[in-house]
Amino acid sequence: MKNILWKKRTCQAFVCLCSLVYGSVLFEQVLFAQVPKVAFVNSSTIRERFPEYQTAKQRLESLVADWKKQADDQLVQIQALEAEIQKKRLIWSESELKDREQLLQKRRADREEFIRKTFNSGGAFDAEAANIMRPIEAKIAAAIQEVAITENYDYVWDKSTQPILYANPRYDITAKAMDKLGLFTDDIKAKLNEAIDKIEREISKARQELSPSNIRRRISKMADDAKKAAEDTIKDAEKEFKDATKDIKLGQPQDSTKKLLPTTTPAQDSTKKDPPKK
Repeated sequence: MKNILWKKRTCQAFVCLCSLVYGSVLFEQVLFAQVPKVAFVNSSTIRERFPEYQTAKQRLESLVADWKKQADDQLVQIQALEAEIQKKRLIWSESELKDREQLLQKRRADREEFIRKTFNSGGAFDAEAANIMRPIEAKIAAAIQEVAITENYDYVWDKSTQPILYANPRYDITAKAMDKLGLFTDDIKAKLNEAIDKIEREISKARQELSPSNIRRRISKMADDAKKAAEDTIKDAEKEFKDATKDIKLGQPQDSTKKLLPTTTPAQDSTKKDPPKK
């Protein structure tokens, strides 16, 4: 019986110990969990400075110019055939006119199909653009990823494709990614440092305004201003009271309850009789 009880208590102690260890591990993970580090980049700026991208862009523009010229040539042929049909409609036989109109319809359909297959979504332009730009975009993405991994960033936003309402310039890694590609970045770094310095000055100013000494100074000044305003109010009230009292005294009538002392004349005195002598 004692062995069974001892084993039961041992199992309970082991369960409690495991729960304690597991809870401490979870607490440590929550306590030391880091906030994800986020950076941003402007890929448009990188493309503008990347010679390979500019070369690929010119190549693609050349292809587009050739396709547009081909479409324009087709339009010229259509317009010439329309003018010929209009001019020789009465001269041609019915079969000749029918052949020319069928040819006109075919040329119009061919041009529309060419434009659709070339410039519509998923057409030749998109295919060529992907083939030409894919290696360039891969190099740019690799440079950005290398910077992010080196500096332990968890996320990188592309400012050129994903608008950001506000971003602290110290988290801009555009110039660093351009350095990986061997691009000129002195002017970009100068502007970036200027923006960072401006932010630092604003932060320093805000910290000074919110410092305990500055807050105490402001509170003391507010208290002094309030005290002075109260004293001025009291002085004005006392002055108004004195002025009002003075005005009341100057305009107060005589007290009617006071009686004047009676006055006697000599005539009245002579009329008085002396009391009889005994």
